[in-house]
Amino acid sequence: MAKPKKDKASKKSLSRGKLYTQEAISNFFSHFGRQPDNDEVLRKAGITRHRLRVLLDDDEIAQAVETRIDALLATPYRIEPSDTPEAVYLKQQLDEWYFEIASGALNALFFGYSVQEAVYELKEEGYIGLQWIGEKPMQWFEPKNDGRLILRKDGNSQELEVDQIFKFFLTRRKASYEQPYGKALLATLYWVFFFKQNGFKFWAKFLERFGTPILLGKCEDSEIDDMNQALLNAHAQSVLSIDAKDDVQVLGTTGASGTAGSAFETFNKTLAQQIQKIVLGQTLTSQSDGTSGYALGKVHENVR
Repeated sequence: MAKPKKDKASKKSLSRGKLYTQEAISNFFSHFGRQPDNDEVLRKAGITRHRLRVLLDDDEIAQAVETRIDALLATPYRIEPSDTPEAVYLKQQLDEWYFEIASGALNALFFGYSVQEAVYELKEEGYIGLQWIGEKPMQWFEPKNDGRLILRKDGNSQELEVDQIFKFFLTRRKASYEQPYGKALLATLYWVFFFKQNGFKFWAKFLERFGTPILLGKCEDSEIDDMNQALLNAHAQSVLSIDAKDDVQVLGTTGASGTAGSAFETFNKTLAQQIQKIVLGQTLTSQSDGTSGYALGKVHENVR
């Protein structure tokens, strides 16, 4: 007697369950002993801190962040005292890797903390210098409230404390004993980003429904199908045929679309100003109405 099919289905589901269990156990041990992230915005949004990087794909946020980075890179720096051979060599090393060091440290402003790793080599001059330095994925590391930096490997709950004098460099923003992960600026922007993205989705649906004019064709009873096909060939969508003498006119939603258009423009402008104010500390950076060019230039000149 043949076995019922439900036995095969149950075995198949168990095999899938084992794979999922292995992944769940690996994630459990990776986060076992890790101090929870107490950021209220991230908790309500249901995302992890490193996932905030998706906000940088927004055009308004991206240009504001680039303005901050450009302002930092354009700021001169010096080493005091600067007349010693050690200072000259150190300045040379920093100039070579300044972009990587500065941009990596600035990410602590946007994500709360950042970690950079340095690799050294013996130079021809006899000094030990940088072979490479750059930012590492923040989700690999856990800053502790006592100042330690912990490296956690996948599937391992063991805490590996790393050196912060020569090898790894931790930068944090507004870190406290209760929140050693720091305060992420992008977390403050999350809900603004959320409403901006969904606002564009609703606006696209509105334009699809009401932004296209409707062709109205009037014809005899026996010619309705022919009129429909003729209008579809001419307009491709949003056509209507009725029984009357031949007459075609364009129907639009001028009143509704105009009101909705101005409302969406105000909505989008308000969100853009919120983004600029949070990232740059002031507004009027990406748009100008032709009468505020001086203020626009002052913002770009003075923002830090």
